[in-house]
Amino acid sequence: MNNIRQKALFIIDNVYNKGAFLEEQLNIIKQSNISDRDFTFIKNITTGVIRNRTYLDYVIKINSKIRFKKIHKIIAIILEMAIYQYYFLDKIPNYSIVDESVKLAKLYGNKGSSSFVNAILRNIVSKDKEVVKIEDSIENLSVYYSHPKFYTKYFYENYGVELTKNLLKANNQEPDFVIRVNTLKTKKDHLYKLLKDENFNVIDGLVPDSLIIENPKNIFDTQAFREGFFYAQDFSSIKVSQILNPKKNSTILDLCAAPGGKSTHLGAILENTGQIVACDKSLYKLDLIKDNAKRLGVSNIKVSINDASKYNNDFEDKFDYCLVDAPCSAIGLYRKKPDIKWNRSLEDIKNLAQIQKNIINNAGRYVKKGGVLIYSTCSLSYSENEGVIKEFLDRNKNYKILTIEGKDILKLFPFDNYDGFSICKLQRLY
Repeated sequence: MNNIRQKALFIIDNVYNKGAFLEEQLNIIKQSNISDRDFTFIKNITTGVIRNRTYLDYVIKINSKIRFKKIHKIIAIILEMAIYQYYFLDKIPNYSIVDESVKLAKLYGNKGSSSFVNAILRNIVSKDKEVVKIEDSIENLSVYYSHPKFYTKYFYENYGVELTKNLLKANNQEPDFVIRVNTLKTKKDHLYKLLKDENFNVIDGLVPDSLIIENPKNIFDTQAFREGFFYAQDFSSIKVSQILNPKKNSTILDLCAAPGGKSTHLGAILENTGQIVACDKSLYKLDLIKDNAKRLGVSNIKVSINDASKYNNDFEDKFDYCLVDAPCSAIGLYRKKPDIKWNRSLEDIKNLAQIQKNIINNAGRYVKKGGVLIYSTCSLSYSENEGVIKEFLDRNKNYKILTIEGKDILKLFPFDNYDGFSICKLQRLY
């Protein structure tokens, strides 16, 4: 019995059936006594299975004489793991895939389970990869690319089939590892050379002060990290602060700041002038902001415990800029967190939109006349972005949109190598 497959099975079961988060489960495994090779294998299988869940289940359904709903959950995961290895991984012999899966089925099922697993897998590995044949186009795309149907339907109906295909495909690819150069402590050219000298493969990023690290293993053990020369942050997140582009000596409210990526970036843009009030309702998360600010040498951040959904009279008309990086469904992060596909529903998104509307309406009262408010989410949905902004403008006639790259709401898409983000820039007129 290959113990690493057991660990992968436990993780997937915890994510599917016990409400666990994949990233947290992998971190727990990583902290245990496990080799780099075994951890990489577990991460690959768990992420790959969860990322391709619907397609893998489709393959099981069309090859099984037993109705899918009648298959025990653990046995279904064992089959998913096997099919993923066969379809998506190289260098694993078919006999090994079948043999290890049968052993798992014997351990967690019964004699009938192991026979079933053996028969279905021998059939699958004897032929080419299955093609999805579903007449409904939206259903077909949802199954083949393993996305929630509501997500596929929205983009299909609003953006067309080609963009939808490109988006779904990009969501299933591993994102680049991106860092932001901390300009308070170093320059991009210097950091580039420093990391190159330590045998990291470094290439230029999509936005200013960003780099892509192609082999990021152990990068957090480097002297460059310890000295605060960089912060791991996606292009989309970096771009938010660059769009805000505050003037030196200004006051900024970062209303949903943890863990501090955007706050510390704004501190660097301000060159430690002015003041940034970084808020969160969790003391633990405020400590994360403090720790990041200390490492990065950002001295103009003041942390404040605050629930963004509740109006705070102390903030009224106090800030030149306000950043609302709103709590959201995070469905723009499918590349990094594929489990979000299966633990966020359309109803969740609608409920979050109500919270977002409350937060931005509070934020609108905190900005000085002539000041700027940025609203951003790591979501591409209408209800969390266009819907929120429309209602805000209907209720707040003293605000107008400042276009970004000619758009009222800038959309950043994974097929352009960004996390899925929506960003809107607003100005208070009176």
